[in-house]
Amino acid sequence: MFITNRVVEKIARDVNRPFERIGLLMGTLEDHSLWVNEIIPGNSETDTVSCTFPRERLAQVAADIVEERIKGRIVGWYHSHPGHGLFLSQTDLDTHMQFYQFSAYSVSLVVDPKSQEFGIWIYENGVGVVQLPSTYIHII
Repeated sequence: MFITNRVVEKIARDVNRPFERIGLLMGTLEDHSLWVNEIIPGNSETDTVSCTFPRERLAQVAADIVEERIKGRIVGWYHSHPGHGLFLSQTDLDTHMQFYQFSAYSVSLVVDPKSQEFGIWIYENGVGVVQLPSTYIHII
């Protein structure tokens, strides 16, 4: 899996707030590798322990993809856990599984801006949702 440095910087700016933040990961599947090359912030702040991606925002993103104002495809989502660590809650797991309508290779990225750590989860057939080892993640 490849993530551009520009995406890492954009996510860091978006999630560096006391409230949980959420957004979409945009990219492509090339030569059996997932490339994440853009984000789309959800533009919502709920509270310090939950967030949602507004339906109106998702509808606008879908229209922008169809009308080619946004390049690439939805390959997953990101959200922050400010000071709460890296994990997927049951709600996060449910959200992760919903992203398979967009791609069988969808990923969930969780950032803890206070510890400056992140983790990425994927669905593995026969196992379920598992955290991707850091050796599989390349920031370029």
